[in-house]
Amino acid sequence: MLVIANFGNNSLHPNQKMIPQKIQALFEFINFIDENKKDYIEKYIPLCNELEELGKHRNALKPSGNYKDKQLYDSLQKLIMKKFIPITENIYNPITSKLKELKIWSGDNAYSSIWNNNISEIADFKRSFSETDLNQVFRYKQKYLNFRTETNSDFLCLSFVFSNLDEIMKELFDFFKDKEVNEFGVFESNTIEVSNFYELIQNLENNNGKNIRYSIPTKNIFQKNQKTTDKITNIKNEFNVFDMGDNIKVGNISNKNGSINLGKNNKVEINSNDKLAKKSFRWQKRETIISVIIGVIGIIIAWIS
Repeated sequence: MLVIANFGNNSLHPNQKMIPQKIQALFEFINFIDENKKDYIEKYIPLCNELEELGKHRNALKPSGNYKDKQLYDSLQKLIMKKFIPITENIYNPITSKLKELKIWSGDNAYSSIWNNNISEIADFKRSFSETDLNQVFRYKQKYLNFRTETNSDFLCLSFVFSNLDEIMKELFDFFKDKEVNEFGVFESNTIEVSNFYELIQNLENNNGKNIRYSIPTKNIFQKNQKTTDKITNIKNEFNVFDMGDNIKVGNISNKNGSINLGKNNKVEINSNDKLAKKSFRWQKRETIISVIIGVIGIIIAWIS
C-alpha cells in the first residue's frame, strides 16, 4: 500500500530560502506599531500636543526671578508629570520592550545596538533575497512609511528610538525601490550647516523642539584638515562612531539626549533615561547647551583615541 503525505504549502522547494530571522523580527515590530497606530493617533498625539503647549507656557516663566512665576512653574511641572504618565506606560514602555523582546535593541541608552544587531543580516539579505521575498518586503516597507508619516511624532520620548529605527529601516528598504526618490524624506530631520559652536547654540535656541540636525566642518573644530579614511565599516562602536568623514552633525537635543554625528555617518549619543517622564519635558536652553558640550567632549576623546 502506497501512502502519500501531503505537506500542503508548508514545504519549501530545495532552492527556496526563508526570510532571515532578524529581518523577520523587524517585520514583526512593524506589525506591532501598525496594529497600535490608531490608538497612538487618536489618544496620544493629542495628549502630546497638549503637553507641548504646557511646556511652552512653563518655559516662558522665570521661576528664579519671581515667586509667582516659581509657583506657577512648579504647578505646571506637576501637571506635566501627571499627564505624561500614560505616554510612558502605553507608548515608551511597550515599544522599547518589544524591541528588546525581538532582539532588535539590546537595551543600551544610545540605541546604537539597533544598527549593530541588524546591519550584518540586512547586508546579507540584500545579497541573497529571492523573488518570493519581494512581496513581503514591499508590504512591510509601506507599513513602516505609513506609520511614520501618519503619526509624524516621537511622542516626546522616542526621538532616539525612531531616529535609529529610521536609519536601519532605510538601510533595508532603500535597496528595494523602483524610483530614485527618498521615501524617508517626509519624516527625516533636516540638516543645517553652521560654521562654529556659537552659531550652533544660536540655532539650537531658535529651533528648539524641531527635528533638525546641524553640520559643522571638522576643520573648524580641530583647526586642521582631517583626512577622510577609506575604511568602511558597518559596525558602530560604543560611541556609535564610524566611517570618518569631514563634518560633525549634531541632532536635535531634548530630554538630555545629544546626538552628534562626526563625519558622514558617524554618531555620538548622550542619553539619560532614568525617570523618563521628568526628563522628557526639560527643554531648557541651559540643559541643551550642556548636552552639546558633553557630546563634543566625547567626540574629541574618541577622535584622539
